[in-house]
Amino acid sequence: MRAWRLTRTGAPEVLQLTHVPSPVPAAGEVIVEVDAIGVNYAEVLSRKGLYGWAPKRPYVPGMEAVGTIVEVGAGISPARIGEVVLCGMQFGAYAERIALPSRRALRSIQGFSLDENAAFGVNFMTAWVALMEMARLRPGDRVGITAAAGGVGTAAVQIAAAHGCHVVGMAGSDEKLGTVASLGAASTASYGSPGFETRLAEAAPDGRLDVVLEVVGGEVFDVCLSRLDHFGRLVVVGYAGLDYSLWNPLSWWRAWRGAPRLDIKHAAEASIGVLATHIGYLLPDEERMMSIWSALTTFTARHGLRPVVGRVFAFEELPEAHRFMESRESVGKLVVRVG
Repeated sequence: MRAWRLTRTGAPEVLQLTHVPSPVPAAGEVIVEVDAIGVNYAEVLSRKGLYGWAPKRPYVPGMEAVGTIVEVGAGISPARIGEVVLCGMQFGAYAERIALPSRRALRSIQGFSLDENAAFGVNFMTAWVALMEMARLRPGDRVGITAAAGGVGTAAVQIAAAHGCHVVGMAGSDEKLGTVASLGAASTASYGSPGFETRLAEAAPDGRLDVVLEVVGGEVFDVCLSRLDHFGRLVVVGYAGLDYSLWNPLSWWRAWRGAPRLDIKHAAEASIGVLATHIGYLLPDEERMMSIWSALTTFTARHGLRPVVGRVFAFEELPEAHRFMESRESVGKLVVRVG
């Protein structure tokens, strides 16, 4: 079968389309023939050597896919063969077939297309955990979402708006704000040019926010933190501004300077908190994760939420999907179709 392997870090061209042996299911595993892959920014960082949860190279990247179970290992009912499932993993999804534990092959979402299913898992779970589990979102909260036109952002805007919150959607360009507003944001602000602090103060009700979901870092993090009202909660789920070269010490300093951080004295004086989450590290807590998945999918169905699929690439174009994501021009989730 074909798979994209990462043997060294660098530009998108370091991803290599190769032929590898088809996986054989171990006990408790299923083999899934992949139909579509959801591309995540974490995989871009992994390719560049900037992602701590990545495995040791060489490996096949990819954290989520949708496909059909075609084979099962010992201990798994043959009745699962033919089931269309969402696959969540640390790596391995950039392939025509994948092996994974049966418990991590979840039934696809009824009513979603294959592309929407591929776009759902990581982004919606991340947004849900950040907003509902970490920030303990309440109806009426004033909620700021950074990178609101991206995969996690479009999920978070929909979830917060459906929960009865006033959503302030933020993006890096004015062109993306229309999409953000169409998903339920009551107001918007761009941080792509000078004057962001003023724009955010005008967009937020009374100039303050109760909750912020933050994925950018740097000035965006600092400005959002300064807008938190008493008892406000800012949840960090990424650091899209992270970009440094292994051979450029100046870039190390810039990356360190822009990293999200909290002054405890300031937090005490303002009665605010900064939290952080990474759903990958929660995977071993299977009981909790399944409870979260059930709550998320129930909420999604009740409110008619759907992933935003921004662009679809062919399997052979996967490096192009990485390049497009790095361009900051993408909206919603990028999906790669296999076969």
